[in-house]
Amino acid sequence: MHEHVFACYVFLSNPQCFVEQMRLRLAGFYEYTIEQESEKTFIFADGYAAARAVDGGLLMRIGAANLVSSHAIRIAFEESMSHVVASAPEKIAWFPAHQVSFNTSRTDVSKGVGLI
Repeated sequence: MHEHVFACYVFLSNPQCFVEQMRLRLAGFYEYTIEQESEKTFIFADGYAAARAVDGGLLMRIGAANLVSSHAIRIAFEESMSHVVASAPEKIAWFPAHQVSFNTSRTDVSKGVGLI
């Protein structure tokens, strides 16, 4: 069971390309991936990271059995972003997943919907 689940939304010009680059960068860390339509889920020993390209950005959801694993997966994602994306944000705001709709669009985020 994944007790520590967090989500974020990051504006990216080419989120599909970022997800592919992230897949390559993290290849030695995750066990396997699951692809369902526009969502790719990376399965780690103690958790997962699901990424979905939506409306000019990327929704990311991370779940782990413990807080340490959750932070490790988040750091891996953020570190990948800083190396892959030229204009990566300095800080990424993560929210408890129950506060974020994984179906949120860019328009909803700019209006604050799904993040409060």
